[in-house]
Amino acid sequence: MASRHPELDRIRADCEALVRRRALVSAGAAVVPVPFLDVVVDASILTALIPEISRRFGLAPEQIAAFDPETREVAWGEIARRGSQFLGLVVTRTLVRQSIQGMATKIISRQVAKFVPLGGQMVAAGLGYFVMRKIAYNHIDDCYAVAKVTLR
Repeated sequence: MASRHPELDRIRADCEALVRRRALVSAGAAVVPVPFLDVVVDASILTALIPEISRRFGLAPEQIAAFDPETREVAWGEIARRGSQFLGLVVTRTLVRQSIQGMATKIISRQVAKFVPLGGQMVAAGLGYFVMRKIAYNHIDDCYAVAKVTLR
């Protein structure tokens, strides 16, 4: 069945490809046996990636501000309803760190796994990729849903 929003579907696919590329960088940082280097790298990547995804969907704060009043109200209503922690906000490293801490168990496992020779580094890289991709894909889903509502 064809989507009613082919442009949004294209943007979503482009964003997912972008996330996969950045998640590979995260996985690479996870292999380096320096404690918490990967968390710092993840925070840096997400601080740039989340606003880029929002911008591509037309949902950066300045883009939302430019909507007509009715559309802006619909957008903010949907953002509030979804409870997204990133949508419509200026993304800071603190906010990203809070999101990463929400996946603390995986991150702690990743830190410990780094120090197990070879196999542990592979586990750490896999977890790094998974955590980055999960956070960013959740943001893509939120942006997609809000953009669909505002396009009605």
